[in-house]
Amino acid sequence: MRTSFLILLALVCIQAASAAGPWLGTASNGVAEYTANVHGATTVVGDGSHTVSLDGKWGLPRVTLNNGVGGLSADGRVLVLSQDFNPTGALQKQSSFLVLSTKPLGVRATVRLRGDFGFDALSPQGRIVYLIQHVSAEDLFQYRVRAYDLRAGKLLTRVVADKRQQDWNMNGYPIARASSSDGNWVYTLYSNPNNYPFVHALDTVHRTAVCIGIPWDWTGANQQEINQSTLEVKGGKLAVGTHFMLDRSTFKVTKT
Repeated sequence: MRTSFLILLALVCIQAASAAGPWLGTASNGVAEYTANVHGATTVVGDGSHTVSLDGKWGLPRVTLNNGVGGLSADGRVLVLSQDFNPTGALQKQSSFLVLSTKPLGVRATVRLRGDFGFDALSPQGRIVYLIQHVSAEDLFQYRVRAYDLRAGKLLTRVVADKRQQDWNMNGYPIARASSSDGNWVYTLYSNPNNYPFVHALDTVHRTAVCIGIPWDWTGANQQEINQSTLEVKGGKLAVGTHFMLDRSTFKVTKT
């Protein structure tokens, strides 16, 4: 299993961040039955019964510090791999992603973008890939959420953000994730050692986001509990750890 140095950096040097997470590198397994193992200059991707050999070094994208792995669309038909790279501390001049069809397993498209991008999420049928764009080499936690339209083959201009809270500068790093059963919504819990945690709710169909602060005392031992918390979709609610429940329609938070 391969990781980026940003995982360790995030734990010791949390700086200002928006409502997505720092790019966390890649893993060899962890999403459904799929694996991606690098052998020299090639990568073998498999689902337990079929494999395909790909040129280059690729991996399944990490999405949380607690080893959450993504890349598979909700309908199970699209798998996105991220470029496996050796970070140097500088921003990448080009970022690459490999889009695979799963039935049958094979390459569908290669996405190459100028700049430093990391994987964040997928729309339910895998048409839209949500990406994290790093924009500052001095502050690796300064980033934007962008959407790439696979059908049109282009990066969409508009940044995905919570328009209701433009003045709220969110700081934190992703520690837990959950999705609605249809894949329309992707929820990520962010922790901050100096402020309240929050949930980033991404509407993957309409390309919008909502950020909800969680009134959880982050001081002392509570911080460790927050960092080990999980998210779980329970019907119209989202359980945030064991202490809070978020209404998925109104985004109101209540204590449990």
